[in-house]
Amino acid sequence: MKWSKLRKELKDRLADNLKDRLDYHLTTYKNSTGYLGRAWITYDGKEILNFSNQDTWNEYKSYSNELAETHYVSHEEIKMDERNDGNIMEKGEFSKYDFAENAFRFLNLNVQEAVKSPNPILKALAVVDKRIGKRTLNELNKSESHPMIKHLIELRTE
Repeated sequence: MKWSKLRKELKDRLADNLKDRLDYHLTTYKNSTGYLGRAWITYDGKEILNFSNQDTWNEYKSYSNELAETHYVSHEEIKMDERNDGNIMEKGEFSKYDFAENAFRFLNLNVQEAVKSPNPILKALAVVDKRIGKRTLNELNKSESHPMIKHLIELRTE
């Protein structure tokens, strides 16, 4: 599926209060070695999440986070005690490959399965989905520890 169609599908599933505020982006730098690129999410035009292949390689010498469940060379998940305070996501934690594969996977997954997944990207996409209600968000907010998901819950419940 082309990125433009995938992006449209993701945006069509956004909760009403995020429809005109949250946006998804993806690019590949074709003249780079290995077609490096990045994906990012903006909120009110400001970048809030960055999924960079180059950062993932520089920081972890891998192309993916094991939690993203891709077929690329992966690094271990980042433990809570290894995180920097105030970061929504650690630099290089997830790559463009992680985001793109999981965005496509999300479209073919039941939203409740995504919420229960150990995969933070699937869970993050579910949190901003219009099919998830306030009760589920409140329960998830109590049990979830990943700062990316916590931040998206905050945006969703503003």
